[in-house]
Amino acid sequence: MRRLTALIAVTIAISFISSCGSSTSSGKVLVDINGNKITEGDLEFLGEINPRIKAQISNPAGKKRILDNLVDQEILYQEAVKEGINRDPKVKAKVDLYRRVIIAQSLVEDQIEKSAKKYYEEHPADFSKIKLSQIMIKFASPEEIKKAKKSKAKKKKKLHTEKQALEIITQLKEKIDKGEDFAKAARENSGDIATKSRGGDLGLTSKDDKRLINRGLAPLLDKAFTMKVGEVSGPIKTAKGYHLIKLTRGVEPESFEEAKQGIIFKVRGDAKNDLLARLKKDATIVYPEQEKKKAAKKDKKEKGKGKGKEKGAGKHDHKKGEKPEHHGQKMKKEKIEEKINIKEMIKGDKVKIKEKIKIKEEAKKTK
Repeated sequence: MRRLTALIAVTIAISFISSCGSSTSSGKVLVDINGNKITEGDLEFLGEINPRIKAQISNPAGKKRILDNLVDQEILYQEAVKEGINRDPKVKAKVDLYRRVIIAQSLVEDQIEKSAKKYYEEHPADFSKIKLSQIMIKFASPEEIKKAKKSKAKKKKKLHTEKQALEIITQLKEKIDKGEDFAKAARENSGDIATKSRGGDLGLTSKDDKRLINRGLAPLLDKAFTMKVGEVSGPIKTAKGYHLIKLTRGVEPESFEEAKQGIIFKVRGDAKNDLLARLKKDATIVYPEQEKKKAAKKDKKEKGKGKGKEKGAGKHDHKKGEKPEHHGQKMKKEKIEEKINIKEMIKGDKVKIKEKIKIKEEAKKTK
């Protein structure tokens, strides 16, 4: 998917180059290639459709690289048109494929932006932000300090106990209360590498800012949202140190344009999946090969049933509702019937013998 996205970006760039002189061409002319001009407006348009290019054109070196690349592409494009390559059926088919991908992607981007706006409107608290700065004095656990003392490293890192850290931060607070510049004190003393060079600036943040919460700075946020602009508060203890904080901007709603990229990153996946699910629900999607396999399987099953019926026909004569007998049951039944017949024959012979004896006895009596 990433490769496809990269392909789309390149395709858009090529389309842009070939359309120099269109409605996007406005502002200062940056370069002229055989009469085709690339302007500031063209670069801005390119930045809008490709965020990576937007980041590059924001500095002179990056802008020069992009411009040089556009010149190379434009020269190649002009030569390709001269040679008639643009009329090649394969090239036309490829351009049509890219065109379809770009249009489809535009629909997805439109849906993502709508979802981003909806999220922005439904979560106002996420975009009510303050701006604050901090000074942090770290402390180490007794085990960490003990381990550091045993270390044979030539350049040992200086570690503070919790008590030492609290004393240092308290002294800094006293100096700041007397007029020392907070940003200067942060640059000179703060143990937070991420913000030290910026004078402790933590930037814009909401009350539930995951960026700071994940760094264990939730206690700073809780306090900051109760402060007034310019106020300095602390010491505030966290798991790794003591902090001083200064509120540099009060609660203000962040505009949608300011928050847009962050929201898009959050809603992009769900927005696209929801769109596809909705469209697929109303679409008729047929895979011919799969349908053929299903039909063949069904046909084979039906034929199997038919053969089974043919084999069973005429072999069993039983009344409706009776279960047909299998071979074993039939043999057993025949043996039982044979035994019964033998018994009856023996019984019949005995009766005949008795009758003959009786007749003889009566004949003797008569004599």
